[in-house]
Amino acid sequence: MLRVLSIEDDLIMQDMIAATLETKGGYRIEFADTGAQGLTMLTEGLRKFDCLLIDVNLPDMTGIEFTEKARALRGYDETPMIVVTKSDDEATIVDAFCAGATDFLAKPFIPSELIARLSLAQPQMRTKSANLPAPRRQTLPALPGLTGQAYRSSEVFLNFLHSLDPGQVRKTTLLAVDHLAAREMAASGNEPEGVLPAIIGALSRVFDRRLVICTSMTDHQVVAALSARPSETPLVLTHRLVEQIQASHRNAGGWTPGLIVGNPITPSMFFADEPLRLLERALLSVERRRRDLETGRKEDSLLRLPGRFVRKGRIRTADDFA
Repeated sequence: MLRVLSIEDDLIMQDMIAATLETKGGYRIEFADTGAQGLTMLTEGLRKFDCLLIDVNLPDMTGIEFTEKARALRGYDETPMIVVTKSDDEATIVDAFCAGATDFLAKPFIPSELIARLSLAQPQMRTKSANLPAPRRQTLPALPGLTGQAYRSSEVFLNFLHSLDPGQVRKTTLLAVDHLAAREMAASGNEPEGVLPAIIGALSRVFDRRLVICTSMTDHQVVAALSARPSETPLVLTHRLVEQIQASHRNAGGWTPGLIVGNPITPSMFFADEPLRLLERALLSVERRRRDLETGRKEDSLLRLPGRFVRKGRIRTADDFA
């Protein structure tokens, strides 16, 4: 019997949740009308709850605030927490994941959706591709000059992909960007200062409201989730991103904006693991383009900047001849 705590002040919604779980069987549901009451039940209860359903609009605090506080409680650092929110509220969904939510349920929902989300959460086992970097809990670095809130940890990014329903997956495009200078500096043991903020800032300006969430999967790769597929080719997108970096950073720190943009990846059809397939395809796309450039097989796909050209598969700059 799985113990579920629902923090929900709407009595009609409480009745619907209770009836659904009672009909399904295997669940014991309890309710809290406010965030404060819910926290009290978590701290003073004799038995730990197995899963939390958290409405985003509570009378005394937001569901995001409640999730942050609940996640900090002893024994609830790994408990599945499902935030219930509006279906089109992408900003709230991303904030929920940052606060520690493991999934979300969009209103209005039908009983089968509720059961499906709870089933996925118990036990919360998700198959992850061995080809993907492992998600990591991380404190996000300060990114000076950024005004957007799209940059999130890789764990939040992967949780966001996992939570998308088929309709949302079909509207999502993933785009990977590889920074050559950052790759070379990381390989030599140097920290590429300013590179990550520059790329994230350029993505925010080029895609504006289409940028839903982005993360750094490695020291030199950034992946962005877009709400619409860009009409530009990867080469045109590379030009636009480099122009933004040059205009805002003036190559601060001695690095040059040598970028590779992968093909925008959208799903052709939906599978259970399609979001992770999208991510894998996006990373493979930018990796293939990088290898093509390094081996000189596709020299015409390299952005040619003044003082930069390809020779024998290596990107060279005017500094090579100084």
